[in-house]
Amino acid sequence: MAFLGELIIPVATIIVGLLFFWGLSELFFLDILGLGRRKAIHQLPKAAKKFGFKEDKSKTSHNYGKYTGTYGGYNFVVNPESSATIELHMDPVPGLEEIATYRKQTNFDSGNNGFDGFLKTRLASDDLGRKLRDATPFLEHTVQFVKRWKRPCNYFQIYKDTIYFSFKYGMGHYIPASVLEEIVPDLVKLADLLQAIP
Repeated sequence: MAFLGELIIPVATIIVGLLFFWGLSELFFLDILGLGRRKAIHQLPKAAKKFGFKEDKSKTSHNYGKYTGTYGGYNFVVNPESSATIELHMDPVPGLEEIATYRKQTNFDSGNNGFDGFLKTRLASDDLGRKLRDATPFLEHTVQFVKRWKRPCNYFQIYKDTIYFSFKYGMGHYIPASVLEEIVPDLVKLADLLQAIP
């Protein structure tokens, strides 16, 4: 039994070391050597087609093109070369322009710490704060959205007629195809809930 006790620590150390090496090697191969970007360049067109997005003619073998199209009733612009951004364009939401301006100079307080923490630099009127606080489905989805996407998020902005989401993948900008497939429906749901705010 004593022999097993002496064996556990070295074995555990080796396992932790291998996991650490695997994490670093994935970072090294995918991001530092640019393999993640190359992989995404080849896979993103298929993912974009699933949503009916059309490819811009600027694509070459070494860079992305831009993808545009309509999905879920909203116009999308997917631009992997420009800060790896996805834009969702929607009908203007009345009063929502205040979330992205400093006109009212009132601290944003929706009553939900998860939401406020993510949009802590935003300011809004008390009236808009009350509207958002009362829009429970919107707040619940936003908190889940933030939890799910905060790690790959470079920036996230909501304006009265546009939602911007920028990723931070790799040394060169790119959006993995699997990420595009998952975030587009999440953005559509977020826009639907924004449109439903009275």
